[in-house]
Amino acid sequence: MNIYISGISGTGMGPLALMAKNAGYQVFGSDQHRGAISQELEQAQIPFTVGTQDGQYLQEIHEKYHLDWFVYTSALPEDHPELQLAKSLGLKISKRDELTAHLVETLGLKMVAVAGTHGKTTTTAMLIWLAKNLQLPAAYIVGSTLNFAPSGSYQPHDRYFIYEADEYDRNFLHYHPWLSLITFVSFDHPDIYPTEHDYR
Repeated sequence: MNIYISGISGTGMGPLALMAKNAGYQVFGSDQHRGAISQELEQAQIPFTVGTQDGQYLQEIHEKYHLDWFVYTSALPEDHPELQLAKSLGLKISKRDELTAHLVETLGLKMVAVAGTHGKTTTTAMLIWLAKNLQLPAAYIVGSTLNFAPSGSYQPHDRYFIYEADEYDRNFLHYHPWLSLITFVSFDHPDIYPTEHDYR
Protein backbone atom coordinates (compact mmCIF):
# COMPACT_ATOMS: atom_id res chain seq x y z
CA MET A 1 0.00 0.00 0.00
CA ASN A 2 1.24 3.48 -0.90
CA ILE A 3 0.53 6.20 1.65
CA TYR A 4 0.96 9.98 1.42
CA ILE A 5 1.09 11.95 4.67
CA SER A 6 0.48 15.70 4.61
CA GLY A 7 2.29 17.34 7.53
CA ILE A 8 4.68 14.41 7.71
CA SER A 9 7.61 15.89 9.63
CA GLY A 10 5.84 16.97 12.83
CA THR A 11 5.71 15.01 16.08
CA GLY A 12 2.14 13.87 15.39
CA MET A 13 2.64 12.42 11.91
CA GLY A 14 6.36 11.69 11.64
CA PRO A 15 6.43 8.76 14.09
CA LEU A 16 3.41 7.24 12.31
CA ALA A 17 5.26 7.51 8.99
CA LEU A 18 8.27 5.72 10.51
CA MET A 19 6.13 2.88 11.85
CA ALA A 20 4.28 2.46 8.54
CA LYS A 21 7.58 2.36 6.65
CA ASN A 22 8.99 -0.24 9.06
CA ALA A 23 5.82 -2.30 8.55
CA GLY A 24 6.47 -2.48 4.81
CA TYR A 25 4.28 0.32 3.49
CA GLN A 26 5.55 2.76 0.87
CA VAL A 27 5.38 6.18 2.52
CA PHE A 28 5.67 9.67 1.03
CA GLY A 29 4.72 13.09 2.31
CA SER A 30 5.03 16.83 2.51
CA ASP A 31 5.23 19.62 5.05
CA GLN A 32 5.31 23.41 5.01
CA HIS A 33 8.41 23.50 7.21
CA ARG A 34 11.04 21.05 8.39
CA GLY A 35 9.56 19.61 11.56
CA ALA A 36 11.15 17.87 14.53
CA ILE A 37 11.06 14.44 12.84
CA SER A 38 12.61 15.53 9.51
CA GLN A 39 16.03 14.03 10.19
CA GLU A 40 14.53 10.71 11.28
CA LEU A 41 12.45 10.58 8.08
CA GLU A 42 15.56 11.19 5.99
CA GLN A 43 17.47 8.49 7.86
CA ALA A 44 14.59 6.09 7.15
CA GLN A 45 14.74 7.12 3.46
CA ILE A 46 11.13 8.31 3.39
CA PRO A 47 10.70 10.73 0.45
CA PHE A 48 9.08 14.03 1.38
CA THR A 49 9.10 17.63 0.27
CA VAL A 50 9.19 20.83 2.31
CA GLY A 51 7.68 24.12 1.21
CA THR A 52 4.55 25.15 -0.66
CA GLN A 53 2.00 22.35 -0.48
CA ASP A 54 0.28 23.23 -3.74
CA GLY A 55 -0.44 19.65 -4.78
CA GLN A 56 2.29 19.38 -7.41
CA TYR A 57 4.41 16.90 -5.43
CA LEU A 58 1.33 14.87 -4.50
CA GLN A 59 0.37 14.70 -8.18
CA GLU A 60 3.87 13.62 -9.20
CA ILE A 61 4.02 10.89 -6.56
CA HIS A 62 0.55 9.63 -7.50
CA GLU A 63 1.42 9.44 -11.19
CA LYS A 64 4.61 7.51 -10.44
CA TYR A 65 3.47 5.20 -7.62
CA HIS A 66 -0.36 5.25 -7.70
CA LEU A 67 -1.17 6.30 -4.15
CA ASP A 68 -3.84 4.50 -2.12
CA TRP A 69 -4.23 6.55 1.05
CA PHE A 70 -3.95 10.25 1.89
CA VAL A 71 -3.45 10.96 5.61
CA TYR A 72 -3.60 14.50 6.92
CA THR A 73 -3.06 16.35 10.16
CA SER A 74 -5.92 17.95 12.11
CA ALA A 75 -4.29 21.32 11.43
CA LEU A 76 -4.99 21.05 7.68
CA PRO A 77 -7.89 23.29 6.54
CA GLU A 78 -10.64 21.79 4.38
CA ASP A 79 -9.66 23.98 1.41
CA HIS A 80 -6.01 22.86 1.48
CA PRO A 81 -4.74 22.16 -2.09
CA GLU A 82 -3.41 18.69 -1.24
CA LEU A 83 -6.62 17.64 0.48
CA GLN A 84 -8.69 18.90 -2.45
CA LEU A 85 -6.44 17.09 -4.93
CA ALA A 86 -6.59 13.85 -2.93
CA LYS A 87 -10.39 14.01 -3.11
CA SER A 88 -10.34 14.57 -6.86
CA LEU A 89 -7.95 11.63 -7.31
CA GLY A 90 -10.32 9.34 -5.42
CA LEU A 91 -7.81 8.42 -2.73
CA LYS A 92 -8.84 7.02 0.64
CA ILE A 93 -8.67 10.02 2.97
CA SER A 94 -8.37 10.05 6.76
CA LYS A 95 -6.64 11.62 9.72
CA ARG A 96 -3.83 9.79 11.52
CA ASP A 97 -6.02 7.88 13.97
CA GLU A 98 -7.55 5.72 11.25
CA LEU A 99 -4.15 4.73 9.85
CA THR A 100 -2.87 3.98 13.36
CA ALA A 101 -5.88 1.75 14.07
CA HIS A 102 -5.36 0.03 10.70
CA LEU A 103 -1.73 -0.75 11.50
CA VAL A 104 -2.56 -2.12 14.95
CA GLU A 105 -5.27 -4.40 13.56
CA THR A 106 -3.39 -5.50 10.44
CA LEU A 107 -0.19 -6.26 12.35
CA GLY A 108 -2.05 -8.01 15.19
CA LEU A 109 -0.62 -5.81 17.93
CA LYS A 110 -1.88 -5.39 21.50
CA MET A 111 -2.17 -1.65 22.13
CA VAL A 112 -0.90 -0.12 25.36
CA ALA A 113 -2.47 3.34 25.21
CA VAL A 114 -1.21 6.21 27.36
CA ALA A 115 -3.86 8.92 27.76
CA GLY A 116 -4.48 11.88 30.04
CA THR A 117 -4.30 15.66 30.11
CA HIS A 118 -0.68 15.84 31.28
CA GLY A 119 2.27 13.47 31.33
CA LYS A 120 1.47 11.40 28.23
CA THR A 121 4.75 11.96 26.40
CA THR A 122 6.94 11.38 29.46
CA THR A 123 5.05 8.25 30.49
CA THR A 124 5.09 6.87 26.94
CA ALA A 125 8.83 7.51 26.65
CA MET A 126 9.42 5.72 29.97
CA LEU A 127 7.47 2.69 28.76
CA ILE A 128 9.42 2.62 25.50
CA TRP A 129 12.71 2.81 27.41
CA LEU A 130 11.60 -0.04 29.68
CA ALA A 131 10.46 -2.17 26.74
CA LYS A 132 13.79 -1.70 24.99
CA ASN A 133 15.86 -2.47 28.07
CA LEU A 134 13.74 -5.51 28.94
CA GLN A 135 13.83 -6.57 25.28
CA LEU A 136 10.04 -6.73 25.05
CA PRO A 137 8.64 -7.10 21.50
CA ALA A 138 6.96 -3.70 21.34
CA ALA A 139 6.31 -1.31 18.49
CA TYR A 140 5.61 2.27 19.50
CA ILE A 141 4.71 5.84 18.56
CA VAL A 142 5.46 8.83 20.79
CA GLY A 143 4.68 12.47 20.01
CA SER A 144 8.21 13.72 20.56
CA THR A 145 11.83 13.06 19.73
CA LEU A 146 13.71 10.61 21.96
CA ASN A 147 17.41 10.67 22.83
CA PHE A 148 17.64 6.87 22.95
CA ALA A 149 15.55 5.70 19.96
CA PRO A 150 13.52 6.84 16.93
CA SER A 151 10.11 8.37 17.66
CA GLY A 152 8.26 5.53 15.92
CA SER A 153 9.18 1.89 15.35
CA TYR A 154 7.89 -1.52 14.29
CA GLN A 155 9.69 -4.84 13.84
CA PRO A 156 8.09 -8.04 12.46
CA HIS A 157 8.42 -9.87 15.79
CA ASP A 158 6.62 -7.13 17.79
CA ARG A 159 3.51 -8.17 19.71
CA TYR A 160 2.69 -4.97 21.61
CA PHE A 161 2.19 -1.36 20.58
CA ILE A 162 2.97 1.45 23.02
CA TYR A 163 1.09 4.57 21.96
CA GLU A 164 0.68 8.13 23.15
CA ALA A 165 -3.10 8.41 22.70
CA ASP A 166 -3.83 12.10 22.21
CA GLU A 167 -7.36 13.20 23.05
CA TYR A 168 -7.29 16.24 20.75
CA ASP A 169 -9.89 16.10 17.94
CA ARG A 170 -11.22 12.92 19.60
CA ASN A 171 -8.37 11.03 17.94
CA PHE A 172 -8.28 8.17 20.43
CA LEU A 173 -11.90 7.08 19.96
CA HIS A 174 -10.89 4.81 17.05
CA TYR A 175 -8.83 2.59 19.35
CA HIS A 176 -9.60 -0.50 21.43
CA PRO A 177 -6.57 -0.79 23.73
CA TRP A 178 -5.46 -4.03 25.33
CA LEU A 179 -4.26 -1.88 28.25
CA SER A 180 -4.94 1.79 29.03
CA LEU A 181 -2.84 4.04 31.27
CA ILE A 182 -4.50 7.34 32.21
CA THR A 183 -2.06 9.75 33.79
CA PHE A 184 -4.29 12.64 34.87
CA VAL A 185 -7.59 14.21 33.78
CA SER A 186 -8.47 17.90 33.87
CA PHE A 187 -10.57 19.97 31.47
CA ASP A 188 -8.70 20.74 28.25
CA HIS A 189 -9.31 21.46 24.54
CA PRO A 190 -12.58 23.43 24.93
CA ASP A 191 -12.58 23.92 21.15
CA ILE A 192 -13.22 20.17 20.81
CA TYR A 193 -14.97 19.36 24.11
CA PRO A 194 -17.49 22.14 24.93
CA THR A 195 -17.97 21.11 28.58
CA GLU A 196 -15.97 19.39 31.29
CA HIS A 197 -18.54 16.58 31.29
CA ASP A 198 -18.00 16.04 27.56
CA TYR A 199 -14.22 15.93 28.09
CA ARG A 200 -14.44 13.33 30.86
